Amino acid sequence: MPLLASLVLLLLSASATNCRPLSAGILAANDAKERQSSCFSSRGALPLQAQEVGATVDPQRKQAGDLMKKRGVANAEKAISLLRESLGRDPENAAIKLELADALNTVARIKTNANSLVIEGTQDSPAFKKIWRTLSGEALPLALDARRAFPGSVRALSVYMDAFKDSSSAKGVVKQALTGVGMKYVALAKELYAHPEWDGAVGCAFLGGFYAVAPWPIGSKGKAAKYLDEGARWAPTRRNLYHVGVVSYQTGDFRKAADHFQRAISTPVSTEPSSTEADIADFLLERARGGLKAAQGAIATKPQ
Repeated sequence: MPLLASLVLLLLSASATNCRPLSAGILAANDAKERQSSCFSSRGALPLQAQEVGATVDPQRKQAGDLMKKRGVANAEKAISLLRESLGRDPENAAIKLELADALNTVARIKTNANSLVIEGTQDSPAFKKIWRTLSGEALPLALDARRAFPGSVRALSVYMDAFKDSSSAKGVVKQALTGVGMKYVALAKELYAHPEWDGAVGCAFLGGFYAVAPWPIGSKGKAAKYLDEGARWAPTRRNLYHVGVVSYQTGDFRKAADHFQRAISTPVSTEPSSTEADIADFLLERARGGLKAAQGAIATKPQ
């Protein structure tokens, strides 16, 4: 089966790379077109309070950016409506497309818990698939246009990766892992893996999450643990610590699981400029508490 063989080779190549910290200067290397068309907000991962250089500021774009700073589904949905109107007036503006895709991703992220790992099963529910199909289906072509317009932008890559992940998940997370979609997912995740300074080493989370849920012969709890451990070492955020706890629990290392769940509970929500953790912080806290209780119970009953 040539397709499966190609996928295996690509995944093996992904595991050969080490997650390495890079300087924040990488973020300054964004494509010149993006820098000219948008004025970034203080939270680089969010839709921008953008203004065209030498042109009148679009008040709706500014309002959308202000709403996105407040976070939450209601604010993001209002921002989506405003940005759709802005894009209608300027349909070829790649910066607006990036902002709108980011806002759509944000709503999907909050409503579906960012499709995060859980101790048992996946979050591949019919209700979540409908959300991904609707919101990410709209976001994906917008994000692709932005990615093409701003090829040097880590932010554009991250927005596209999010939209691609969720749009693909609408067809089934596990089912897609063994197809060309899985190959493309890994290729995009590898690009983000080279930028651990972005969104708390989110590339490690994407790769670790893929290996944790992908079926045989692609899936590997060992590879999942490798990438998730790297992410937690580079960026010990609530999300990354929680993910290590999940995979540790699944592999029977209950003491490591309990330690990481406890650390996730104790760790404040990340305030790094590119972080999206605030969107799922409550979910992570609730699941970390449940995971800690489960791990402690397993430790108490496990033969010494």
